[in-house]
Amino acid sequence: MDIHSNRSSFAAEGIPGGAKLASARASGSARRSNEDSGAGPAVSGRLLSGLEVARSSQQARLSSIQAADVMGVGGDKPAGVPARPHVAAFDPLPGYSPPAPLAAHYPLLGALPPDTPVPMDVLTRLWRAGKAAEALEIARGLAAAGVLRLAALDDGSQWALPSPQHVAHAAAVWPGAVAAVHGQILDSYSKGGAVALDSLRDDGYIIQALSHHLVGSGRLEALRRLLMNPGWLEAKLHAYGVGAVVRDFRRYLQEAEAEPAPSAPGSASPGPGSSAAGEVKLLLQAFQLSLGAAMEHPTARMMREQMLARLMAVAAGGRLKEWYDEQTAKCAAEGMLAVNSRLLHLMPRSPSLAQAGGVQRMTLRGHTAPVTRVAIAPNCIEVVTISEDGSAQVWDMNIGDCVMQLARDAPLTAVGLTPNSASAVVGAADGTAAVWSLATGQVTHSLVGHTAKINALAIDKQGIRVVTASEDQTARVWNLADGSCEAVLQGHGGNAGVQGAVLDVCICADGTLAATVSDDFSCRVWDLDEDGEQLQVLEGHGGWVVSAAFIGTTHRLVTASHDSTAKIWDALKGRLLFTLSGHSGRLNRVAVDPGGSWAVTASDDHTARVWDCETGQLKQVLEGAHNAHVTDAAITRDCTKVITVAGDGSGAVWDLASGRQEALLEGHTGEVRAVVLTQRGRFAVTAGEDGTARVWDLAAEALVAPPCHSGRVTALSALPDGQLVVSAGDDGCVFLWDPVEGVCIKRMAGHGVGVRFMRVSADGALVLTGSGDRQISRWNWSEYSAAASVAGRRRSMERRELMLHTLNTATGSAGGRSLAGVTTGGCPSVGPQGSEAGGGLGLALGERATNSTIATTPGGARTPGTARNSEEDTLAALEGGFKEGASGAPSVPNTASGGTPRAVAPEPAGASAAAPAAADSLPVLGSPPVSAPAGALGVGVGQSSLGAAALAGAGGAAGGGVSPQLLPLAAAAATRAAAATRAAAATRATLLDLCAGVTADPLRASMPAQQGSRVKHMAFDAACTTAAVLLFDSTVSVWDVTSGRCTAQLIKRGERDASRTHSGGVNAVYLTRDAATAVTISKDTTARIWDVPSASTRFVVEGHTDGLVAADISADEALLATAAYDKTVRVTRMATGAAVAVLDHPQPPTAVSFSPNCHYMAVALEDHSVVVWDLVGRCCLPALDAHKAALSVLTWSPDSRFLLTAGADCTARLWRAEDGRQQAFFMADNAITAACFAGAPVADIVVAGDSSGAVHFLDWAEELQG
Repeated sequence: MDIHSNRSSFAAEGIPGGAKLASARASGSARRSNEDSGAGPAVSGRLLSGLEVARSSQQARLSSIQAADVMGVGGDKPAGVPARPHVAAFDPLPGYSPPAPLAAHYPLLGALPPDTPVPMDVLTRLWRAGKAAEALEIARGLAAAGVLRLAALDDGSQWALPSPQHVAHAAAVWPGAVAAVHGQILDSYSKGGAVALDSLRDDGYIIQALSHHLVGSGRLEALRRLLMNPGWLEAKLHAYGVGAVVRDFRRYLQEAEAEPAPSAPGSASPGPGSSAAGEVKLLLQAFQLSLGAAMEHPTARMMREQMLARLMAVAAGGRLKEWYDEQTAKCAAEGMLAVNSRLLHLMPRSPSLAQAGGVQRMTLRGHTAPVTRVAIAPNCIEVVTISEDGSAQVWDMNIGDCVMQLARDAPLTAVGLTPNSASAVVGAADGTAAVWSLATGQVTHSLVGHTAKINALAIDKQGIRVVTASEDQTARVWNLADGSCEAVLQGHGGNAGVQGAVLDVCICADGTLAATVSDDFSCRVWDLDEDGEQLQVLEGHGGWVVSAAFIGTTHRLVTASHDSTAKIWDALKGRLLFTLSGHSGRLNRVAVDPGGSWAVTASDDHTARVWDCETGQLKQVLEGAHNAHVTDAAITRDCTKVITVAGDGSGAVWDLASGRQEALLEGHTGEVRAVVLTQRGRFAVTAGEDGTARVWDLAAEALVAPPCHSGRVTALSALPDGQLVVSAGDDGCVFLWDPVEGVCIKRMAGHGVGVRFMRVSADGALVLTGSGDRQISRWNWSEYSAAASVAGRRRSMERRELMLHTLNTATGSAGGRSLAGVTTGGCPSVGPQGSEAGGGLGLALGERATNSTIATTPGGARTPGTARNSEEDTLAALEGGFKEGASGAPSVPNTASGGTPRAVAPEPAGASAAAPAAADSLPVLGSPPVSAPAGALGVGVGQSSLGAAALAGAGGAAGGGVSPQLLPLAAAAATRAAAATRAAAATRATLLDLCAGVTADPLRASMPAQQGSRVKHMAFDAACTTAAVLLFDSTVSVWDVTSGRCTAQLIKRGERDASRTHSGGVNAVYLTRDAATAVTISKDTTARIWDVPSASTRFVVEGHTDGLVAADISADEALLATAAYDKTVRVTRMATGAAVAVLDHPQPPTAVSFSPNCHYMAVALEDHSVVVWDLVGRCCLPALDAHKAALSVLTWSPDSRFLLTAGADCTARLWRAEDGRQQAFFMADNAITAACFAGAPVADIVVAGDSSGAVHFLDWAEELQG
């Protein structure tokens, strides 16, 4: 058993140790060692200074954490907001007077936060002491008087922690002086306003206490601006944890909502009233929704992009619009400056992530297996989740972070919380249970006695007993005070041949009775005050009795059974009162409202029913929301709402009075196993098979969700011109999308079961889709493609106009100077290329990091790395393309794909790499994240070019650097250009409008579903006229899709003649473009290359020593790659069957993919890593090992420059083929199941589909590709 608590230290919430950071940096250093050695002396000197400052700030943070641990605060800080700094609710020490020698210093303590250690230099400044030694003597005097505590740390620093009572007393007695001190502290750090608050150097104190002092000095607007800076929020998150950031939000909201004040007349910025508070609430929601992604990648800059992606719907509705436009414009400009200097996070073009302002408030990620149960403490602060991974986690509802974890040796199956919220009881599959203190994180009692899995447990409302129900046919009553077993409840399974497992247990309101239900078709009632005496056996159900609940404060009881009925009983008398009939499927759960008026039953028939507990009459049938069995339900305390959850991953909110569905809770993938409500019914928490728990705000208005599949996305393909994208899903539907706008153009239901296979024809006119029931549908999208071509030409012209407009505006904003010629005095990036690191942490006061290697040294020499020469300039290339008048955008040849290489000026000596990073560097507090793509600016295709225009305007000339002071100019220019283009485009028809005029049905033909063996694999030819079908019985047949005729039978049912066919099961089939050749791979360790017309084997690929799992045919159809469990990939010539290479791997491969130019081959391995082989250079690139779960996507960009990988860890990642460096990534809310590239004339959009059915269109602008 392992116990982990974040309550004892902030270290668990955000700061990796120096050794860990050093290791992370070193992991990517080998491939860049030659590049990183070329920095000149001027750059080295500046980096040395920056790293010294970064190390100083890092040490200050670590000292602050150590001081918090020593003094017993840190993670123990309350999640809520402390007392308002400038308002004393009461004086806890009336009449107290400090010692006379300390009377002048004591009142100033009222400005200090009582829960944050203070370094001695801050007290030196506060007391205006001449030296630190003098301040230390004053502090020792106050410590002797019990006013504060002192701690001397290992590094020699001294820290103080004032007593909360004395802080409150000083604030109450000297409020004016305390308010003035708040302002003086801020002015001291900010040099009287010369240094921006988001640029303050972190000394271990000020960043933690900043919001406290801002509120205390009445500077709410300054605090609001900080909270609207995603870069500052992200840096503080990783430095001091989630709680520290959420407390800042809550401090502001407490003040803003307590003292509403409208904006002053003519003021551009809102005052601290309800409007501003509402906007900050939305930002807080966006921050909390983004936490899971940000905490998964603590060294990546991604908070801004995640928050913006979650505020799209809000901004589209007009709220936060100005802020949103400003931030997206900064993303466009700054994203370009970060190319090749650090990892980029891509932005979706549509609101495909969970949106702030909607029903979903948080996603609690942390478990690695399905979450089985969830419980909410009566104080509505702690949520406890248990999982099959053997862990229980405690989450703070206020901040959305895990604050404690208990790891057991077996999957956890049941959980309950005591009425005083002090302890949790968790039951496990090994028959043990544990009483877990939520205050200390320790297990206080182990409840050992059961010999089989614990299925359920119940705690009485008095907090005296817990009753556990087990598979061993018993229930046990335990005393919570000492962990002793008071009684063993035996009796279930007494009849011969009946198993008797106890499936559920409940306790009545007064704690005297317990009821247990079993698969022996009975319910038994026990007297807990009489040593567990059996009072009644309630028989009458015709199936397993799976759930029970007492009704209100009475001794009446309702039971639910697999016989499709529920029954209401008088538990004391053993008398049946009502039978609740009406369901057509077995019941899974019954729940009763706290007052005992209504019961709700959840059934396999996809419905829930609400019953009147007094009369047994049916009140409502809740149907239409779920497409699978309903697993659980709950009723709010005021009896106005019912919440149901189901096996299809959905939840629903219903109005109890009318039975009307009010909201659909979408987000989980896989079964939702449980739902619980807070005391007042404002929030619901659901537990999912996807390993997450989700918090839902039932009072929020449901946002209109973008179209999505009602199940996982199984296939994605772009039509050859990149203007349209087709998706298919488990729901049997096919969607046609405009990837530029991220909108659905057409939705068609073409299959009765999920679509698993899809191919687009070479000319883009046809699409074939196949499902497991052998149905193959043929779609013709040619008319839609024609409409897309018309829109595409117009978009190309808009792109050109937008870029030229932005260039001219940005240049004019610099006062007529070329922005490219301005040098910077900022600090260069210290993050290694390809790592997730940002700039150095803790720069000197007033110094900002640009996080870009496009910068110049004070002497004017170009910082090595990414500054482009004139022949590489993006805008110059585009202008050249415009003059040629082709399509309004340049065609950039790629040498890897056989194109003509661009001329590149030679790099000066020693200028081949970005400077190395400090081993302990983290993002700088206050430096803006430079990680956003150029998308989501609301300008159609102009979105992807906006960042390029900003870059061209800010630094496009040869050798030019960019000043961070000029970034706002470029961003503002981008915003103005975007607005101009939006206005011009408003009168034009969109692609959606053009396609609306297409009336032809795209579904042209379909091979109907067939009975018999299901489909294991399908392959289609390039013309989409022929299909090869592999069934689970290993038969392989080739079909003419148009006529529905079988043209060749490669392998017949039951055929195992090794001289002609495979002797083992066949795993997959592949077709060449002309359908003349097929390839099959088998468990018999061979692959076969077939001549389709004659249905005979041409060659047998031998040499593997284990079953084959994957294969791929190169684009030129010259090579075949086969992957097997023997950890090898064999490359064979298709024409001769001759072996070309045998490639060994450290783990068994799971997938293999050739690049379109046949230069590279990617191999995905079982350990979630990817190996890329350079087939021309005959070498292997370093392993791509960023993924943390199984991969589902392994595909190449059309120009072969980038490899796209994605998987169950919810991330999609883009890797450069030439060196294996990770260029960009995106993190979704759910596992990514399919992906492709789209866009024209350059593939500048990444499309990713996830397990919830959402399709994300990610801006991958050409300028972001390096």
